[in-house]
Amino acid sequence: MLRRFGPTPRRIVILSAALTLITQLALAYIGLTYMNTIDKSLHEKRSQDILYQFQQNVLVQLNDIDNLMLLLQTPEFSDYYKNLMRLRDEDVAALGMRQLQEKFNTLALSTESVQAVYFLSKNSVQRSLVQKIQSASFTDLPLLDQDRLHYSRLDKLILPDREQLTKYSKADFAKYFKTDNPMLEKADIKQLKAFMAEIQDRLVFSNGNENGVLTMIVLSDRFFQQAIPDKSPDGTYYSVIGKDNRLLWTTAPSNPLKLTEQNDSPGDKERKPSASYNNAIKELLPFKLSIVYTDKAAGASMLRDERIYQMAVLSLLTLLFTVLFSYFYLKQVFKPFRMISKQIKNFTLSSEWLLNSLPEGLIKKGFHAVSMRNKIILVLILAVGIPAVADGILYSWISKHDIQREVKASVDVTGSFSEVSIRNRLQFTETILKEISASRQLQDYVTNNYTTPLLMGGLTTNLLMFPGLNDISYFVLLDENGNCIYSSIFSNNKSAFNTDKAFLTDRSEPYWITNYNNVFNPLSMALVKRLDGPGINGEATFLLMVPKQSIFENIDSGLINTSYVISDAKGHPIYESRLRTISEAPGQHYFASSIPNTDWKLTIGFVFNDVLEKNREYQEQFLLFTSIVLLLSVVVAVAIAIQLVKPIHRLKETMLRVGEGDLSLRLDDFDHTEIGGIVRSYNRMIDQLDRVMREENELIAMKTRAELDMLQAQINPHFLYNTLEVINMRSMKSGNLEVSAIVGALADLFRYSIAKGSDIVELEKELAHVANYVTIQQIRFGHSFEVNYEVPDELRGKPIVRFVLQPIIENAIKHGFQGWEEGGLIVVSASEENGYLKVRIADNGIGMDRETLEHLRTDLQREYGKEQSDENGIGLRNVYQRLRLIYKEQMAMTIESSEMRGTTITLTVPSQSP
Repeated sequence: MLRRFGPTPRRIVILSAALTLITQLALAYIGLTYMNTIDKSLHEKRSQDILYQFQQNVLVQLNDIDNLMLLLQTPEFSDYYKNLMRLRDEDVAALGMRQLQEKFNTLALSTESVQAVYFLSKNSVQRSLVQKIQSASFTDLPLLDQDRLHYSRLDKLILPDREQLTKYSKADFAKYFKTDNPMLEKADIKQLKAFMAEIQDRLVFSNGNENGVLTMIVLSDRFFQQAIPDKSPDGTYYSVIGKDNRLLWTTAPSNPLKLTEQNDSPGDKERKPSASYNNAIKELLPFKLSIVYTDKAAGASMLRDERIYQMAVLSLLTLLFTVLFSYFYLKQVFKPFRMISKQIKNFTLSSEWLLNSLPEGLIKKGFHAVSMRNKIILVLILAVGIPAVADGILYSWISKHDIQREVKASVDVTGSFSEVSIRNRLQFTETILKEISASRQLQDYVTNNYTTPLLMGGLTTNLLMFPGLNDISYFVLLDENGNCIYSSIFSNNKSAFNTDKAFLTDRSEPYWITNYNNVFNPLSMALVKRLDGPGINGEATFLLMVPKQSIFENIDSGLINTSYVISDAKGHPIYESRLRTISEAPGQHYFASSIPNTDWKLTIGFVFNDVLEKNREYQEQFLLFTSIVLLLSVVVAVAIAIQLVKPIHRLKETMLRVGEGDLSLRLDDFDHTEIGGIVRSYNRMIDQLDRVMREENELIAMKTRAELDMLQAQINPHFLYNTLEVINMRSMKSGNLEVSAIVGALADLFRYSIAKGSDIVELEKELAHVANYVTIQQIRFGHSFEVNYEVPDELRGKPIVRFVLQPIIENAIKHGFQGWEEGGLIVVSASEENGYLKVRIADNGIGMDRETLEHLRTDLQREYGKEQSDENGIGLRNVYQRLRLIYKEQMAMTIESSEMRGTTITLTVPSQSP
């Protein structure tokens, strides 16, 4: 059985290609498996980290708004709306409005966060105001208060949303808003509609009239946009969902969420609403909101398809290289065997008695001096092993390139989120400082020359209960020389909080300082703001606040091994997330960015331990597999060499004995290999030696008979033509002109038919041939038809294929005039257009119906040699095929016909010889 599959060049090439293909598939599988594993790990961690940071950033935004709401509910702001300002003296009301405006301006709310703030009093004797952030002053709302909201039933919609971020749609207002209450006048309804138009489809946060004043904060459309980087990866979207799964905000071009269960609690889980998106959802506690991170599932598949395509192209190129290299290599290996086999075959199939001698030293020089076994081992190592190693390296490069791309994407998006987180936390701290600076108690303490007793004035207690102070280490009041006036901690030791005067600058906006020696952590950072209004003796007063280091600690989700460093303009570290430096860990990736509104720099080091581990595993798998491939190539090559060498030794021994004169020896038929071919040729050579003479004589005899047959074939047509000439002469002498005409025409037809030369003749000769044929047919059918020739003299010399007109005329006579006794007419005409000769044969016969005509046209296009459905169109089809054979695509043959209106066939060929 093994002998049937002995080694041949083709089989070795196929074996090499098969080994290469298996190797490529294995390498591609290993590479894709590890890359997909790493991609999946990176994608999952990146998605979870993005979701975490998005959650933290949104919480910071919401806490900021919640703190603002708490501040606006304090007596410092709400008392104005409870003091019946519409019933007071105008000067008192104006003074209160100015003080309220000054406090509100101190907050310096950003238009990126807040669009407007509504203060709606209880009834019409109290004042309701709205402050639009882009405006410099409050706007009075004389016809808008809580009573009117009650009359219009809008309070049923708004008040239940206490401390909830929501968005009111047009349908919500249409459901609750009623104007049939007699307490509502037209002006009231108009004011209410304007109010609804202002807050419709806007993010709204209200206090639900908790302190007697309905305070509503209308957020900017970019409120949540501040929680994400300016640039996000393609196919990633962020959304915020309110109560009843209402979409409050999204970056997607359309709503990507398809929540199937309205009552399903959106916990920390994933949903897959469609095949093209993956959603990850987290709740925002204590706020009754949820955030959604959406990414397109098609992104990973596109990358995977790109990798498969790259590896497929590389594998095909490698396979092509293996086939070509092994083919040409083995062609040289088996060259001596082919030369021997060719010499034996030439002897077997020719009349030569002696073999041509082989080149001397063919087997002893250069490449052929290497043993057959080593050649086979070498071909498999070179054609299979080396491409496997090379492709493994390329696959490793592709995987490394793709992984680096994924890692960079993870670093960029995670680093960008971290940058946004730090920016928002700094802004959150600045907002707290602004809110504290707006405190009436703090301002009174400064205005009263710091003489209010702390234990009786309530400054310490109230300020320490201020919203957001949980993230503040302490704050102090300083005079313009840096001396401490008041401290929120250790108030009995104010001198410990004295500050270098160089840190105090005349700025109206808060600013950060570094290298500040705070009492807990030397060389920390602090936030400073100059308070409006003079202090003692008209001196400036500054509020300095030191945030806790913990405001940066929860930036890191812990899903990716990271280390953060925030440094000032001089490179001094402000905050370090870990004790070790960033450059210590191996395989780190870095993200560096400046923090907006500061001169600080953020540097983040990422270490993807799972990527490093998986990459190390991949390299080990690659080395192991390539070693197995090389070892397998050597084993297969040795087995092939052993199988190949056996018949060579047998052939060598047999030929040596034949060379001694023993022609009776035969070799057993071995296989279908190159050596087997030599064995069979050798056996045939020995078997035919005794038949050479007989075969030679038989060939001579056959040659003689062929020459006689050819001579006879030349004599017979001329003999028949001469006989027709004798009949023609005798008919003329006897006066039988009709017979003479038939014989003469037949003789001309026969002469035209047996004439040798090219298949291309002049149109004049073809027309003469047609005329001879027509003469015979007219006599045969009693002149029942006539033929007219309308061919200009200048076209009669144009070339045309022989025997193409007569079959068409024959077809017209046979089928067009079937059953006619007279009246038949055939017109043969010719014209030249644009270098083409058109020959038209038209008859007035019975014609064809539409079905027959389409059938005939179809038969013309039938492949040559295929059987036709009937024989009516055989002549026309032969004409078409001959024209197509000679003129290719430059010819055309059209057939037009209708019942009882005749048939027209037009031949179009080049007017010059092909």
